[in-house]
Amino acid sequence: MSKEMRRSLVEQVLADPPQVHALDGESASDRLGIWRTADSCYQLLRAEVGPGSRTLETGLGLSTALFAALGAEHVCVVSRPQEAERLAAYCELKGLPTENLRFEIGFSDEILPSLALGPLDLVLIDGGHGFPVPVIDWHYGARTLRVGGMLVLDDVTLPAVYDLRRILDRDPRWSREHLTDKWAAYRKTGAAEAVEDWWEQQEWMPFPLPVRLKGLARRVGGVLRGR
Repeated sequence: MSKEMRRSLVEQVLADPPQVHALDGESASDRLGIWRTADSCYQLLRAEVGPGSRTLETGLGLSTALFAALGAEHVCVVSRPQEAERLAAYCELKGLPTENLRFEIGFSDEILPSLALGPLDLVLIDGGHGFPVPVIDWHYGARTLRVGGMLVLDDVTLPAVYDLRRILDRDPRWSREHLTDKWAAYRKTGAAEAVEDWWEQQEWMPFPLPVRLKGLARRVGGVLRGR
């Protein structure tokens, strides 16, 4: 597909987004619409993603169609199969390529731990927003994000997402590049392992120093005693 054709498809998605969400609940009404983030977030995705980019998102919507239009090798984890069906029908109607679009149906906390993912270029977290789902999505989704890759969080004012953002703001392995009242984006600047104990994590430095030292002393004492 030519660059001009991809640009045309992207503009079409932004101008006429898919109506995939049942606004009153799947069993309550046939009224469909779209839950969308700020246009500036879609412009970021447009700048960061291109043909062959390896991308992952939790949740589904306009962004999913945009990833398809951009030519990404995209994995979408979505809990409602009806939404995936509507998005696939929209792509067919609009002529969006779907050969590299893959839906994983189920809740992200069940899907992501066993999902085989290669190195990713961008991860968008916009699925369940109740604690601890955004943290789980980040833990399993962003761990295969390559250094230099981009992590995008939507709905950053909601409590669980806000807490995740506070951690990332303090972690030297993540560099915040964008922050609005709706979304944020971080560049991964270093390998992030999930094997550290709490006193080794610099993002917890604001925690009272005496408590940190007491915890560390207890840990060292246990090691010396062979525990």
